[in-house]
Order: sequence, then structure tokens, then C-alpha cells
Amino acid sequence: MNPWRQFPLLRLILPVVLGIGAGIFLDKGISPPLGLLGAVFCGYGLLALYSKTILPYSLRWIVGVAIFILFFMLFFRIMMMEHDARKLNYFGNLGPLPRFYSGEIIEPVIRKEKCSKIILEITAAKKGEKWITAQGKAMVLIGIKGQSQLLYYGDRIVIRASFREPEGPQNPGSFDNRRYLMLKGINRQAYVKPGEWKLTGRKVRNPVVRLALGWRDQMLSILRSNGLTGREFAVAGALLLGYVDEVDNELMADYSATGVMHILSVSGMHVGMIFLVLEKLLSFLSRRKYGKYLQSVLIIVFIWLYALITGLSPAVMRAAAMLSLLIAGKTMKRNPDVLNILAASALFLLVWQPFLLVDLGFQLSYLAVAGIVLLYKPVYDVFVTSNWLLDKIWSIMAVSIAAQLATLPVCLYYFHQFPNYFLLTNIVVIPLSNLIIYTGILALATGYIPWLSIVIARMLSFLVWFLNTFIHRMGALPFSVSRGIVLTIPESLMMYGILITLGLFISGKKKIWLFAAFIPAILLSGSFLVDHYHQYSRKEFVVYDVKKSGLYDFTAGGKSILAGDLSVVKDPFFADILKKSRWISRTKGLFDFQYPDHDLSTKPFAHDGIFYKRGRFLQFYNKRIMIIDHPLPKGVRQRIKVSYLVISGNPRVKLKELLRHIRTDEIIFDPSNSLSKIKSWTKEAHGLGVRCFSVTESGAFNVVF
Repeated sequence: MNPWRQFPLLRLILPVVLGIGAGIFLDKGISPPLGLLGAVFCGYGLLALYSKTILPYSLRWIVGVAIFILFFMLFFRIMMMEHDARKLNYFGNLGPLPRFYSGEIIEPVIRKEKCSKIILEITAAKKGEKWITAQGKAMVLIGIKGQSQLLYYGDRIVIRASFREPEGPQNPGSFDNRRYLMLKGINRQAYVKPGEWKLTGRKVRNPVVRLALGWRDQMLSILRSNGLTGREFAVAGALLLGYVDEVDNELMADYSATGVMHILSVSGMHVGMIFLVLEKLLSFLSRRKYGKYLQSVLIIVFIWLYALITGLSPAVMRAAAMLSLLIAGKTMKRNPDVLNILAASALFLLVWQPFLLVDLGFQLSYLAVAGIVLLYKPVYDVFVTSNWLLDKIWSIMAVSIAAQLATLPVCLYYFHQFPNYFLLTNIVVIPLSNLIIYTGILALATGYIPWLSIVIARMLSFLVWFLNTFIHRMGALPFSVSRGIVLTIPESLMMYGILITLGLFISGKKKIWLFAAFIPAILLSGSFLVDHYHQYSRKEFVVYDVKKSGLYDFTAGGKSILAGDLSVVKDPFFADILKKSRWISRTKGLFDFQYPDHDLSTKPFAHDGIFYKRGRFLQFYNKRIMIIDHPLPKGVRQRIKVSYLVISGNPRVKLKELLRHIRTDEIIFDPSNSLSKIKSWTKEAHGLGVRCFSVTESGAFNVVF
């Protein structure tokens, strides 16, 4: 008997995922023609109707292959059509000139200190004196003055804006905002000044979502009015209502470093607890004739209302969809397999919103649940005890291990770190977060009872403070985190291959799976060796984009020499970027020195025959770099050849005068120069026919040789 037959939806989800993934990541110019799609559909129809008569039993798998191809091509085609740039009336094709646009706010507004961030669905644009139909999504930042704080989901506005493509990463290792927005289907962004927009309509979009977001705001105001502030309010809002806008980066880093980031997003655990509360409260209905059906309908309705209130995050939608299907099956006296339910909920969400596939919350949520379903029992069976307390503790640990194993490759790919004490942390955090959720629900339910609400809110505040303090202390322990673990997407897939084959070996005890595990293990080892070889043979020169500073990095043989204004390395934000950059390139810092430093002009420095500096000159292998931060001394007559000429510190120089004495392949203006001087020098360089690069305008200068 084919073991896959009992998981029809699990088999169906694979071509859907591959089709959506191919549509997102492959060249936007590729698209299967409708004729081919129709031919595949007709072929499948004929096979389905006549497979029993024209195909022998041994060839019935051809029908499954036809279904696979059909769904792959169908969702690939759908994703190709989803790309804004392929639409004939895409507003981004109108160019970057300022013009008027009309659109609707399609996601909850994120209010920051200096601006309100909205996702706008463009519906019309003004071309000349006429309004024309337009399509496409854009991210818009609106200045905080005026009425921008009153903007809400579903509002229709008119803006005057100049849309541009989002900026890519400014430095190696920094956040790639362009890729992040592209994976959400957004290819344009703009900043709108406070006086250059107008509200033209309210409550235009989905009234159910709008109502739910209004409820969430009311519940957040209950927490605020009862004394929750600062980080206690931020974490309580995230735990109870999925409101993460006020969780600061330091707090996020603490939760990430200890392996409990899932606590900050409303997930299956929260929805499950809501289900248990509702089941208890509505248990009286099950004693009536049709009460069981009414109880199930009410529970499903309330679960989806809660999902709406929390902003319909992928994790909540997954949990709500799964629980709804399980409740429906239980009510109809069916016992569907959990993996089929998991696949059904994923299929439902991906059909409704295909871009969820690249959402990190969606990926982690489904992988964690799949890991718990498949791995919890084998892990739990490793240690058997009759002691009630030890059994409960081991049960929590088994869940944590199963979820951690299932999400490990993805977490390493995104975060490049592993929380070493995640087991110890989860033993405390899981029961404590459950207590916080129940206390929080009670605080919201009694929010308008004067004395009782304040008492419960203070209990909630203390519990959240204790949670934050415990997580911070755990993250500060020695060796709490292993950092700098970098995986590529193929390497992550190879690691999943190892985990899956080993899991099949443990569950089935068949040696074939143990031998199969060697294939991805050997491929992964080979990938690491090849990657290390390329990294160690790589030579790289970088001029970083750091505001008002000149900072230069020379990398070779897996080691880095950092030169320039070293004061910027003390900035935590840039230090984090530099750290991630070195993780990705697998390099370690070798020397750091302040440069230019005029006192060092008579002190040459050399390292291992690959790096040499003296005065204004830096020699890195066969590349000579000259840094100009002051005018050349008078009387210089000889002409010098350099690979790169770096202008730093706003020197009073003319390029024409410099180039009389210096021949160079390219001139680099680092960020320590003013923008007005850079523009003047750029114009002069173009007039002289010399190639130039502005780090301030184009991001870090990076050359590999």
C-alpha cells in the first residue's frame, strides 16, 4: 500500500508551494502560455476519466504526475500575473516624476515617531490634466504632522508623490529593504510631506477587518489606561493582541538570542488557549439536541474574530484554520490526520494570499507544528518516568526540541545564530507566557471595573516584567548564543534532507534511510568546503557607507584589516552591520587602525606581504589606493598611478588639479564629504571623462578581485 495515499492534501501542497516559489523568484519574463496550461488540463481530464481502462495499475502514478504538473503550472501562472511590473497599467511605469495618485490603505497603519507607514493600493494616477486607471502596491511614508496619525485601514487618500524603487542594502550585511518589499509584492516607495495628501473617503475597504482593528485599538487603550507602559505594555500587546509596533530592537534581540522569539507573536499556542477557554464556557450547549453544532459554530466564529483582532498574522491564521477544520471534523465524528489538516490550512492561506509563502512567520509557524507532530513522540519516548513533575518538564522539553529541530535550518539562514540554552529558557517561558495570557485575558475582560482592573493589570505588568528580566538575564549568560553560523538556501535544504532521512530512520528503523542521510550530509560538507575555498581565495576592498565618516575594509584569506575613522565602530547599529558582514564573508578582524593620521606618515605599516601603508598610500595586493583629505603640497611634479583615488573629509581640491599628478581607474567619494561637494566633483569628473562613485548616493563601494 502506498503510504502517501492517506495524505492527499500533503501531496497537493508540494506543487502549489513550488509553483508559487518559482513565480516569486524566477525571471518575471518567464510564464507558461495559456495554451500549454489548457493542454495539460485536458490531458489530465482524459487520464482521470479513462485511467482505469487505458492505463495498467503499475502506471497509475502518471495521473499523480499530471496533477503535480497541472497545479505547478497553474500557480506559477497566477504568480506571474501577480507581479505588478507585468500589468499594463502599472503605476510604476509612469516614471519617477511627482504626480497625484489615488489609492486605498490595505494594511494596518504603522505609526512611528516621525512618520506613519502605510501600504497603499494605487487605483488611479493623474497624467497631465486627466486621471487614468492605475494598479500596483506601494509603501508610503507620510510625515507625522497634521492628521496623518488619524489615517486608518480602508481609508482612501490622494497623495502627491515621486515614487522610486526601494533602496538596496547600503552596506554588506545590512538589511535589504528592496528584497524584503519585493517579496511582499511591493516594488515602489515614496515619502509624502505632511501637506501633500488628502483624505477622500473612509470605511471603503473590508468592514469586518476595520471593525476588528478598531476592537484591537480599544483593547490596547484598556491596557494603557490601567497603567501598563514601556516594555511591559509592548510585550503584553504583542502576546495578547499581536501588536508589535512598540517592541524595541534591544528587546527583540533578547528574545531572539534566547530562542523564544515565537512568544512575541500571537501563534497557535495563544489560539489553542482561547479554544480551551471557549470550550469550557460553552460546554453547557453540548447537552442540548443540536447544541454540539451550535457550540462548534460559535467557537469557530470567536476564534476567527480573535484572529482578526490580532491583525491576521500568518501564525494565527494557520492556527485558526487548523482548529476550525479539526473542530468541524470532530463535530461530524471524523478524525482527520493532523498532517492533512496542516496541509489544508496552508493551501487555504496560500490560495488566498500567495505571498505568505515567503513570510518568515508563516514558514516558522508551519515548520514548528510539523516538527511537533512528527518528532514529539520519538523525542518524548527517549525518556520515560513515572514522576508527574519530571514528566511535565520533559514534555515541555520534548516539544521545544521537536520545534527547534524543525525550524533550525530556517533560523540559521535568517538569524545566523543558535540559542544554546533554549531548553532551559522554554521550561520557564512556556508556563509563564501561558499565565500571562490568561491574566491578560482577565485584564481585558475586567478593563472597565475600576478597582479590579487596576489590580489585575498590576499583576499582568509584574509578570511581563519578570518575563523580560528573565529572558534578558538568560541572554547575558556566558555562551548563551552561538553566533556567526551562515547557511545558504541550498545548504538549508541539505540540512532538511539530513533531518528528514534521520527522522524516517528513527521512526521506521530501516537502514536505507540511514544510508540516504549520507547523501545530503556529503553534499553539505562539500558545499562548506567549496564555500570556504572561495572565501579564503577572495580579495575584497570596501568603502563603507557610514554617515560623515570614512571607513575602509581590506579582506583576504578570511581575515580583515579595517582602516579609517574607527569611532563609528562604537555605534551599536553599525557594529551589528559590520559583524553580520563578517559572518557572511566568514572573515575575522585582524588589525584596526585609525587612518588618515598625519602622525603616522613617517611610520610605515606592513602585513604579511599583502598590505602596506605609508602616508597617503595604501597597498593591498596589486591595488594601490590613495586617500586625499587635504590638498596636495605645492611643488609636487611627478605623476602617480593608483587603482583607486579616495577623496575624504571635504578637502578643498579641484579634480582637474589632482588629475594632473594622479592617474586613476576610479575616484571614490566617501561619506565624510558634503553632498554639495560630491555633486560638484561628480559633475567635474564627468566633464573630464573620469569614472567616479559616490558612496553617499549609491551605498558602499565594494570591489572583489
